[in-house]
Amino acid sequence: MNSTALGCLAALLIAAVPAAGQHRSEATDPPNILLVTIDTLRADHLSCYGYHRKTSPNMDALAAQGVRFEHAYCTIPLTGPSHVSLFSSRYPQEHGVRINGVPIPKDSKWLYLPQILRRFGYFNAAFVSAWPLVSHLTGFSHWFQVYDQEMKRSYQFLSSSRFAEDVTPRAISWLEDQRVEPFFLWVHYFDPHAPYHLRKGFADPETNGHATATPPDVSAAMSDRIRRYDSEIGYVDHHLGLLLRALDKAGVRDSTLLVLTSDHGESLGEHDYVGHGRHLYESILRVPLIVRYPGHIKPGTVIDTPVSLLDVTPTILELTGLSQRQPPIPANFVGRSLAGAIQNGSSLQEHPVRFLTFAGKKGWTPSWLSFSWAWLRYPKLPLRLGWLNGPTKSVWSPREKSLLIYDLASDLHELDPLSVSSENDRFAEETSALEIWFKATDLTEADMKRAERDEEILKSLGYTQ
Repeated sequence: MNSTALGCLAALLIAAVPAAGQHRSEATDPPNILLVTIDTLRADHLSCYGYHRKTSPNMDALAAQGVRFEHAYCTIPLTGPSHVSLFSSRYPQEHGVRINGVPIPKDSKWLYLPQILRRFGYFNAAFVSAWPLVSHLTGFSHWFQVYDQEMKRSYQFLSSSRFAEDVTPRAISWLEDQRVEPFFLWVHYFDPHAPYHLRKGFADPETNGHATATPPDVSAAMSDRIRRYDSEIGYVDHHLGLLLRALDKAGVRDSTLLVLTSDHGESLGEHDYVGHGRHLYESILRVPLIVRYPGHIKPGTVIDTPVSLLDVTPTILELTGLSQRQPPIPANFVGRSLAGAIQNGSSLQEHPVRFLTFAGKKGWTPSWLSFSWAWLRYPKLPLRLGWLNGPTKSVWSPREKSLLIYDLASDLHELDPLSVSSENDRFAEETSALEIWFKATDLTEADMKRAERDEEILKSLGYTQ
């Protein structure tokens, strides 16, 4: 963060914040915000994204009522780091959360969406559904007046979660009792994540006339996996519908900006890989992004330009009008606001969308681990990193000395990549550009923390306690 710029901001008066519960004028006051993140939800298995089965009627309705981004990408296919990037509009190597289980530094130099909203008088409530988002593993909870994380179901060794049927009633109950506006409500659903349960009431949804999105040569095991995964989507979509009806019943539908997205997708057997975290295929990176804001967004809008989850926080702040408040928010975002394209159809200039993933436990040393000396230090480069530039997607695996280039316009399922030899000039050109970008953004632990002067200024502006 630029200390000089913050020094100038410290001289300005803190913007007036409406008192909690004060009568709101929808014409002048910022809207409520409902953020729904559905874990492990790939875009191409939703009906509104062209899937051949009716898996997602409530998400389809949301898309029809607002704007749908056809090509939205996560920055990293891991739950904790991806949500931190969404909230900070910064890459994992910048905010420091590269794998699950690593919290944000308490004196992080970056500002985060719930932190900013709370400074502007929002009442923040979160209902999270999986172990990677519990408070001591993220550091999120101190920005929320309510951080509901009661989980009693297991999905992995020592890992807990809860189903949509566990979290939806609690979120609805909070919404029904809520008397303070504006509010920021974040509801996280975990259900499409493995293990995929067969939700019998949602198995085998009807076809809808769309061409099949299933890749060729699907095995029996993969077919069963897809069936279970799709039933999880239908199940969580049903609970989303209950939440939306509660929003309507509370009388705040028209005064609420709603954003629905996912932290990452899932490979269901494509490329002989099941899961997420270690690869950068489209099925893992491409996620839904739907925004509804009644009276402010033309219903049924579709935006084709590729965007990143890094764009979500700047977009929310502009749509709420907070980015225009004085003094300005002292935050530097990598992402860009999509508000102009959402509200008035302004064209979005295409620019590279970047993504990466790290090696995980064997390649990174969490600072909280007492015997971290026994772990391998993380390598100079990620496990994989890449970018999307128009229809061309490049993925570099430094350890394997592999560079694969995909033409997504003609190879939707990434079955026929161009494998570029290390002796080829294009290999040097692409990998050099990716390496320069990564090293320019790869901050040390000290670089991720605020200087003492910055801390004083942020306190004076009301962003920190």
